[in-house]
Amino acid sequence: MSEVRQETPQQRNGKPERPETSHHPETDPQRKDRGYYDIPPIKEHTWTWEVPLYFWLGGIGAGAHVVSAIARALGNEDRAFLRTSRYITLVTMILSPVLLIMDLGRPERFYNMLRIVKWRSAMSMGSWALMIFGGLSGLTATSQAARDGLLGRDNFVAKLAGMLPARFLSIIALPFGYFVGAYTGVLLAMTSVPMWARNAVLMGPTFLASALSTGLSAISLVLHLGNWGERDTLESLRKAERGVILVEAALLAASLAKMSRWGKPLYSKKLAPLFFGGTVVGGIIAPFLLLGREEGESHEGHTRGLLAAVLVLIGGYLLRYTMVEGGRLSARDPQATFTFAQKENLPISEDRVQDGHATG
Repeated sequence: MSEVRQETPQQRNGKPERPETSHHPETDPQRKDRGYYDIPPIKEHTWTWEVPLYFWLGGIGAGAHVVSAIARALGNEDRAFLRTSRYITLVTMILSPVLLIMDLGRPERFYNMLRIVKWRSAMSMGSWALMIFGGLSGLTATSQAARDGLLGRDNFVAKLAGMLPARFLSIIALPFGYFVGAYTGVLLAMTSVPMWARNAVLMGPTFLASALSTGLSAISLVLHLGNWGERDTLESLRKAERGVILVEAALLAASLAKMSRWGKPLYSKKLAPLFFGGTVVGGIIAPFLLLGREEGESHEGHTRGLLAAVLVLIGGYLLRYTMVEGGRLSARDPQATFTFAQKENLPISEDRVQDGHATG
């Protein structure tokens, strides 16, 4: 009986065949005689819809807590305002880890990030900050729930939760709130993706400013929808929103100038309408104009405040979405990487630049 042998991909028709590998001009028939031109030297991220949403919700929760903690320290005792900010932070801090775990694929991957602390890793420090901030804000919200009667009245859990020092816990959580609000921008910047890395200095502050603006707007939205909050509180929120929007606008303008030609993805047909139309016009300019006058007790002022809050929240999400997707497009552009890698174009020292495949 003749021996029957199965052909392998490396041997067909009795002749050895070169395996197809990644873009190598000697092994990829499609790239023969073309060399390495037009091949992206770094990998693009593989993030899906969960990551921009995670960035957005985390920013809202961090911003809402920072705003309420500062307001409380300045003497604000509006119960509706404090209650709203604490519950917003609680909800966002529950959803944020869920979205992160969904992106990672398996829960144990998130657990593994907490097994050690890497001081120079934005991902490691961000994971720890998220857990600590989430825990502290959760205890603060639990104390608030006990005071609101949501845990019952005469039971052990309600009494124990009511004994929690909410004000003290919120102060301890304050620096972690700042960190959570900014670290997602730092996470993007600490890669070799040209659009992100070029703007390394301003990514964190820009995301923090956006976190504060969306946090303020989330509180304002809930108060307007429920017709809650004192008039002085709503007026203070209006002024704070305008001030933070101005800071965010300045940081975005500086970021665009800093990114220079490496910010090209934001001007693409895919992202330009979302970034300039949704974030800049819809999320910054329009709300700033809407918040230009005092609300008073008129229906028109109430509507302006409500609309401004919605626009800021949408603009905050679109900012994160366009930054994440812009990084994907930037990683696909080999010329952007080659020109950025020149020593004079690096915004930070070379030993601080990690690989371009950010895991999320």
